Amino acid sequence: MTRVVQTSGRSKLWSDRLHILFLAMWLMSPSLINAARNSTGQTWAEHDIWDVLMESYPSKMLPRRNTTHGTLCKVNLLIRGISKVDDMKMEYTIQLTLRQEWNDDRLAFDDRGVHEYLTAPDPEKIWTPDLFFQNEREGHAHSLMAPNVLLRLYRNGDIMKSSRITLTLACPMDFHFFPMDRQVCEIRLASYGFTKDDLDLQWSTLGSSVQVAAGLNLPRFILNEVKTDTCTSTTSTGVYACLKVSLFLERRWAYFLVHTYIPSIMMLFISWISFWISPESTAPRIVLCMAPLFGLASIGTNVNDQVPQVSYTKASDVWFGFCNILLFSALVVAAIVNYRKRMDKLKETQQKDRMEYGRDFNLEAQHRLMGPSKSAPSGEEEEAVSKPKPKGRPCCFGRLCLPFDRVEKIDYLARFLFPVIFLIFNIIYWPCYLSKYD
Repeated sequence: MTRVVQTSGRSKLWSDRLHILFLAMWLMSPSLINAARNSTGQTWAEHDIWDVLMESYPSKMLPRRNTTHGTLCKVNLLIRGISKVDDMKMEYTIQLTLRQEWNDDRLAFDDRGVHEYLTAPDPEKIWTPDLFFQNEREGHAHSLMAPNVLLRLYRNGDIMKSSRITLTLACPMDFHFFPMDRQVCEIRLASYGFTKDDLDLQWSTLGSSVQVAAGLNLPRFILNEVKTDTCTSTTSTGVYACLKVSLFLERRWAYFLVHTYIPSIMMLFISWISFWISPESTAPRIVLCMAPLFGLASIGTNVNDQVPQVSYTKASDVWFGFCNILLFSALVVAAIVNYRKRMDKLKETQQKDRMEYGRDFNLEAQHRLMGPSKSAPSGEEEEAVSKPKPKGRPCCFGRLCLPFDRVEKIDYLARFLFPVIFLIFNIIYWPCYLSKYD
């Protein structure tokens, strides 16, 4: 019984070996495959072909390592989505489909057109380019239901590998024009261990090198343009091929227009109301200048919290700085008007006291000179003596005289001077910071 089982096992082993030998002869000899197909009417399955190809395949060796020219890898990208652009950390998160194409003549086969291509059941057993992302901070390949990796082998040895990955990439940003800025974020792909002589990278020439998924929408940015380029990297260990994708992101600054610029303009208008209030109403004038000043400081703090602290001046800093200057100037004008008005009242009071004292002195002197027989001055004369002089003088500019005193002149000038200055500032500010889009 034991001898029968051993004989059966040996027969099965020899049968498997003959099966593999016949498959190898079939792949290499067109006459054998045609004979087999004509005799049986069947073809070999994909896994049988893979078994033969993987029998002596060196998966750790670079294709064409001993030839005069290295392996050429063509790259194609599909941008599936950009989930986050972080201004504080200067990074962004992107989901990609990375496609690589290269030729490995060690895997070429000839099945006389039976299969257009073969799908690798285990892509890890095939040599693949050692690509990495130079500006990567974090990343992972997707494998929730199954590994999102596809590898196809064509008859001439061409290989196409497609994989879905999510990356967090560094993106150095310039905030000179914030919040009307335009950032350029890059995807830099290079070979880690093979120099350009062994492994060269090239953008795919079939169709677009970088595609963007339809319906891609970012909450705070607009993807205006995508450009591809090369970025050969030279280090102490050699020259390495590198590919670069530049993503041009324009910030949606309508949010800042509604929540920053318009409220700050309204606060300036509120402060200018103080110029139309009577100089005697000191408390309302001070409140109308102080409240917008605190409100503008709060808005400026909220805006600056959205970007990192930088050593240069941003467009928002220029805006808030100038608005703060106007608000502080309005507060100074209110203080000056209040001070001048108080001084005028003090002078008027002192002048009235002097006139009262002078009137009493004159009446007493007149009484002494005229004697008791002389009659006292009439009521009209007394009124003429005690009548104060008209307060102030009209403010005149050449032949044009305004119907108020010199204290009210300050309010009158501020009513027109402040809006004109702010209008001139806007004429300079907006073209300066929006001209970068031309």
